[in-house]
Order: sequence, then structure tokens, then C-alpha cells
Amino acid sequence: MMPMGQQLFRLALGAAQSRGAVLDAADQALMVSAVQMDLIERLTPQQAGEVLRRALMSPYPEGFFRALRDCAGLRRFLPELEALFGVPHASDQPEPVDVGEHQLRVLAQAARRGARLAVRFAALAHKIGMADTPRHCWPSHVGHEARGRARLSALGARIAMPAEALELAALAIAECDRVHRASDLRAGPIAELLARVQALQQPERFEQLLEVCVCDYSAYAGHSEADYAKAPRLRRALAAYASVPDAPVPANPHARAEAVARALRPGGGEHV
Repeated sequence: MMPMGQQLFRLALGAAQSRGAVLDAADQALMVSAVQMDLIERLTPQQAGEVLRRALMSPYPEGFFRALRDCAGLRRFLPELEALFGVPHASDQPEPVDVGEHQLRVLAQAARRGARLAVRFAALAHKIGMADTPRHCWPSHVGHEARGRARLSALGARIAMPAEALELAALAIAECDRVHRASDLRAGPIAELLARVQALQQPERFEQLLEVCVCDYSAYAGHSEADYAKAPRLRRALAAYASVPDAPVPANPHARAEAVARALRPGGGEHV
């Protein structure tokens, strides 16, 4: 990486060390110059990946992305994120939220929890498909999952990220909205969700998916992770799902759905 490019990212990473970190006018001017010299485009995928990993794992990762955005560098380094700013998304508040701003809040929640790299990356990336929703559909984003997969593929080709992080981001893009609807799903669709995300085979990844969803939920105004009932509901469903043995033959999906239904019966305070 060229010296001026190193300075650009050193300053941006410095802004990610604390909420109170402020770049002075000279630093901002240097960053603008570095961006205009196309130094971001000269990064190798490995160099870009190292920078992004360091930013995500910083104490205040939001500061890195805001610093880059202020010097017009975010659209060059992470256009998938830049494209989300100005895109409205419906919420339970009177006004839609800005998706770009929301994703930075989701990342902040992940950092507050001390989440692992894969969770932080998925938290930042799981709504990237909303950038390509036709304007006439706003603030709804039906089908953003397929658009998100395409965006994630382009990002992964340009920035070298660990396979675990890319896989979790792909899973969060595909399934986060369904997890949010878990309270409205009956036992059969919940069992299908658990099978689709391989919750039984990859329980740690399933927990990471739930963590992304908790961060997403709590990033909305007036929400807190303590109020997010979907995560414990799905953990209870998984325990029931796992109670149906696979041996000596693979478990019948209907039997597993029945086990989930019993675990989530209204007698336990659940709506099946």
C-alpha cells in the first residue's frame, strides 16, 4: 500500500477508536486527496480485507465508515454500504428509517456486545440488497435477499474476507427477516427454517445468526434486546427439534414439526 494510502486508512481507523475521536481539517484534506488519487482502487483484495477486518473489530467501528464517507471514500471502498444511505425502510415508527444509518447502528450494537468478526460483518451487510430495490417500491423491499446475494458476491470478489464471515452474511441476508417473523410462524415453517439454516448441524453459526438478528432489532428506536422474544423462542424450538433422533433412519420432518409444536404450545405462553 502506498504511504498516502496508509495514512488515509490510519486516520479512518483512528476515528474508530472512540466515539469522541475527531479528525481535524488537515487530516480530512489529506484523506480527500488520497481518495482523489484513486489510492483505494489500488488496494489488493488482501489489503482491503485487512483494513475492513481492523475497522470492524475496532471499539467504535461506525467512526471508520463515517470518516470514509466524509471524504467520499466509502463509495470507493465499500460501495455496497454507501448505496444504502438515503434508502428508506419501513419500521414500526411513524417514519421510515435510513438503511445506511440503520446498518451503522446495527454494527454498533454488535460492537457493544463484543461480537466476533463474522457477526459484525454480517450485521453490517445483511441489508445490502435494499440498495437495489426499485424506488417505486420504497419503503418496502420485497426480494432484497436475491439482490443482496449478488451484492455480497461482488464484495467478496473485491475484498478478501474469511469464509466464515461471508457465509454468515449470506445466511443473514437470506434468513434474518424470517427470524424476525418467528412469532408469527407456526411450528411447521419454524421446523423448516431450522432445517434450512442447519441449526442442528451448525449450532454455533445458528447462534451467530440469532445474534445478528438481535443487533438488527435493537438498532431500531425504542427497541432493546431484552424485548426480542424470537431468539429464545427459536432456541426452545431447536431443543425440541433436536429431541427427535436421526438414527437409525433420518428423522421424519413431520415428527420434528410435531415436537416443535408441543414445545411452543399456548400452555407455555406461546402462540403456535
